[in-house]
Amino acid sequence: MPTNKPSLKDLYLQRSKHANYQLVHPLVAQLLGDTSDLPAGKLEVERQAYFDRALPLLGAKVLDIGSNTGYFSFGALQGGASHVTCYEGNQEHAAFVAHCAEQAGLTDRLQMNACYFDFMAPVTQTYDVTFCLNVLHHLGDDFGDRSLGMDAARAQMLEGLRHMASLTRVLVLQLGFNWKGDVACPLFDGGEKAALIDFVAQGVGDSWTIEEVTVPNPVTRAYEPISEDNLPRNNAIGEFMNRPLFKMRSRLLA
Repeated sequence: MPTNKPSLKDLYLQRSKHANYQLVHPLVAQLLGDTSDLPAGKLEVERQAYFDRALPLLGAKVLDIGSNTGYFSFGALQGGASHVTCYEGNQEHAAFVAHCAEQAGLTDRLQMNACYFDFMAPVTQTYDVTFCLNVLHHLGDDFGDRSLGMDAARAQMLEGLRHMASLTRVLVLQLGFNWKGDVACPLFDGGEKAALIDFVAQGVGDSWTIEEVTVPNPVTRAYEPISEDNLPRNNAIGEFMNRPLFKMRSRLLA
């Protein structure tokens, strides 16, 4: 009998906010057939290369908040994670990841929650590594209270990060410069990396130790430690490549 079930590629290409955003991970690309017409992504390969060398993924329980189409979820599994728990509020993206895991025989190692993550939910289990990549600046937009003002949203972002120190031993954080992705609503003065780094360091220093902050080299695209040379904003490389990547360790979990 004919079926109306969408193909994996159809799910990936569904038009919505944040659609066509991530590169397809090689672990599942073969399930889609021809991927030559799919987006090139946003430094997924380079970020995963950094994660593979910097994070304790082997045997880890991983949480992926805002997993989109699952590049870093599948990257963690390929890197040896024992299990990945995903949260994704975009229903097509969530279905894409779940169906990919099913077809790749990975359902015993990947759990998809087709909803937005609650940053203040009571902690019922802990994780070794958590990805929170380019999610929190959408508080009050994609998720959370839409009536929030910017100052209240900034405070809630920090409150959520502090709460997560009871949830995960290692957190990888990336945050956009503009609230809700709106250039008219900058979260940090001048869109400077230093202002973003200070916001995180001063706001969560009682809960987290920032072990490393990295940014991509504009030539090689590899993520390198922050320095006097790469700290100033480089408008020539675009907003995304200016976003620092934080590796943080909980002060509350051994």
